[in-house]
Amino acid sequence: MRFSVTLLALLATVGSASPGDNLPEFGDCKYACEYQKSCPGSQINYIDASTNEFSDWRFDQCPLALSTFLFWDCISDCDYQCQQIITKSRIQDGEEILQFHGKWPFLRLFGTQELFSTLFSIGNFVPHYYGFQKLSDKIRRLENRGDTRRLTLLQNYTYVAIAGMLAWSASTIFHLRDLLITEKLDYFFAGGTVLTGFHAIFARMTRLDQHPKVARLFSLSVAFIFALHLLRLYVDWSYTYNMRFNVFFGLLQYLLLLLLAYQNYSSLKAQTYGTQRRAYDRRASNMFNLCVVPVLLVGSTAMAMSLELFDFFVYSWQIDAHALWHMCTIWPSWVLYSFFLHDFDFAAKANIH
Repeated sequence: MRFSVTLLALLATVGSASPGDNLPEFGDCKYACEYQKSCPGSQINYIDASTNEFSDWRFDQCPLALSTFLFWDCISDCDYQCQQIITKSRIQDGEEILQFHGKWPFLRLFGTQELFSTLFSIGNFVPHYYGFQKLSDKIRRLENRGDTRRLTLLQNYTYVAIAGMLAWSASTIFHLRDLLITEKLDYFFAGGTVLTGFHAIFARMTRLDQHPKVARLFSLSVAFIFALHLLRLYVDWSYTYNMRFNVFFGLLQYLLLLLLAYQNYSSLKAQTYGTQRRAYDRRASNMFNLCVVPVLLVGSTAMAMSLELFDFFVYSWQIDAHALWHMCTIWPSWVLYSFFLHDFDFAAKANIH
């Protein structure tokens, strides 16, 4: 579930400055590289060869494909090369690997500096696309039968799927190439996922589909909140505010899912199915799909988020805790849409209010 990713994703950004940024050798390396390559826009026009150990270092030219299509300019390429030079030197000396600019020193592999995070972001896009297709098919079948009374619930779920696809597309681009614009788009769409999820689950719990005027007012209110959120970030970008916004609505979604599970449990418990085996099996299946699955979703995503609390990086494998976190959110996204469909069918059949 993409909304789970927003709860801790910004913590590293608002933390203390990366220790690698403050290494004197890292600064000397960048100065030497920018001076040697005469980088456009660089303010380095002189280095002292007697004190700068990198003055005679032969720096590579940035590959044309990366500079043309992924916007690796000369200065950013020098920064990347020096991260690798310093990191390899520290590994050889048995020293700790340090972060630079809030990120681990990933190698550029197949054009991207965060290969696994990019691949797992693509992997997270797939279940949201699958969910969108399943929900759209369901809507078309109901429309063909002339049953449009409950379409609002399904349409709300499609908004979750659309927001998820946009968010994971932005995440893929951001991990493919970390730029200011790609970072902001990633956070913007992440905010959209927490709000669409909150909107859809709250509307389901309160059956706002049975109160069209109230439902429209609620939808407009959520859209207005998102617009104000984007305006706030546009006027004054703040990682701390962005984190708090996403954490607040993300936690609300967890709480609503748990309350919906309890609501379904209470409805199932109150129903009388008789003693036939088939009815008993159906009730057991509903109990799992409608009551246990939401709890598993919340539990699994919460456990996945713990990876961010124990941040680590394996240079030889080029993988970190953040990438594994992305991997662990793929399964919950598949299950989420199955739950939405099961819950919709149950609410429609039982006429739950």
